Amino acid sequence: MASLLHLHFIFFIAFLLISPAISNNCSSSPAPISGNTHFANCTDLPYLKSSLYWTYNSTNATLAIAFVAPLPSSDGWISWGINPINASMIGTQCLIAFKASNGSMIVNTYNLTSYTSITQTDKLLFKVLNSKAEYSNGAMQILATLILPSNMTTVNQVWQVGLAVKDGTPMAHKFDPDNLKSKGILNLTTSSGGDGKNATAPVPAGGGGQSDDKMGGSSRISNKNTSFYVFIVFLGVLFFNLRSI
Repeated sequence: MASLLHLHFIFFIAFLLISPAISNNCSSSPAPISGNTHFANCTDLPYLKSSLYWTYNSTNATLAIAFVAPLPSSDGWISWGINPINASMIGTQCLIAFKASNGSMIVNTYNLTSYTSITQTDKLLFKVLNSKAEYSNGAMQILATLILPSNMTTVNQVWQVGLAVKDGTPMAHKFDPDNLKSKGILNLTTSSGGDGKNATAPVPAGGGGQSDDKMGGSSRISNKNTSFYVFIVFLGVLFFNLRSI
């Protein structure tokens, strides 16, 4: 009987270790700066060693995101945005974060009109409810909540990192293969807030994410209740076996 109990215990521990349903972080990208715990999904983006934590609420078309990427230099910048036409850089409406000369973190919105120039503007496809940036140990993070046009099921996402900011303006990024390929499709139908409330991101947040479009990166489901239910089942089996001894 002791062997049977031992076997059940090993099975329980192994389930917790290997089950993708209780994985809380992206597998290979930078960890969230402040510990992401409130987003429904996490996507490993395939380029620039970056990751996207996100929650979409279809009830009010709000998209909360945390984009994390390592900076290519201490004076660099990071960016995440949406292209309303196709998955390419030109036409992307984005948020760009960088550190100001006084050390404060800045997030501005831009329209990318060409490969050599960007235009800072508040007139975007989406409305930015809130945004902020954080920096720690060589990585930067953009946190924002957006209101998208209603009935959207996918968005063309574009992300980027750059080496420098001059006089408050992000300078052009590298044209290496990874920089040129950093675009894809984010499938909003993989998760939904569904509670009628805004999907907000007041602090860094995250979790696993369901499978995304191939170009957009791989991800995993997160369910914080799964381990609790498995533990209850385990206790039931243990109690039954103890009564049988």
